[in-house]
Amino acid sequence: MAETMQFGRLSQWRDSADFNEETARQRAKQLELRARAEDETATREEYLQLLGVRPGERVLDLGCGSGVVTRAMAKRVAPGGCAVGIDASPALVAVAREYADAAGLGGSVEFHEGDCRRLPFPDASFDAAIAATVLAHVPEAERALAEMVRVTRLGGRVGVFDFDGDAFIIAHPDRVLTRRIVASYSDHATVNVGLTRRMPGLLAALGLVEVRVRGFMPLERERGSFYAGLAERAAAGAAKMGDITSDELASWTAALEAEYAAGSFLGGRPHIFAWGTRPRS
Repeated sequence: MAETMQFGRLSQWRDSADFNEETARQRAKQLELRARAEDETATREEYLQLLGVRPGERVLDLGCGSGVVTRAMAKRVAPGGCAVGIDASPALVAVAREYADAAGLGGSVEFHEGDCRRLPFPDASFDAAIAATVLAHVPEAERALAEMVRVTRLGGRVGVFDFDGDAFIIAHPDRVLTRRIVASYSDHATVNVGLTRRMPGLLAALGLVEVRVRGFMPLERERGSFYAGLAERAAAGAAKMGDITSDELASWTAALEAEYAAGSFLGGRPHIFAWGTRPRS
């Protein structure tokens, strides 16, 4: 618990159960913006293909947020299957249902409220389970991993897709100050620093076999994109935590604006997908 108390004080997702409707819609808007990016779309399709999500299956999306991954899985399990999303935030679950209905997927998805560390599902009730950009923000995330394995049937698959916050890429001329901003944001906006790098070993320790790993690098170049907004929030967060001064924030932000104006901005974070199979015996 010492690590979870030290890290993640600025995490937007750590206390999501308390989101009101306005906050939930703001966070959902961020998730949907990221989801529409070309690299993100291609990445999502590839890791769901690697997980082997196919027609007729019942699959779980842990920490579903606005339901981006839930909806993508619902399309893959049709006909006859069901994609189930669960999130700690009742307000986000309501928004996720709206998005699914608007996409015409209401009949092939279910959404539930609940703690991912205490899943309200019977043992072996899913063919596959995934957590996508969730566990980096969850205290005691190892409990959630164990729950994912518990609710997956023998022979089923478990996968985790998450980012490496220490390796956040921001194109900026001040490399020294940018490194300080990235380090600050990684520490203060992420509960489980380094969890992604440990994931293959954690899955193997839970008894999964054929554990594999694949790396992804979504990138964006536009002002107003998800990673542009993340860069701006990272700098503001570093100033809030006292890791950079207000003058440094102003100069760094001005230089970032110049990158936008010149069409030179580049932002992104490496992600790792680790997955394995629950043995049949």
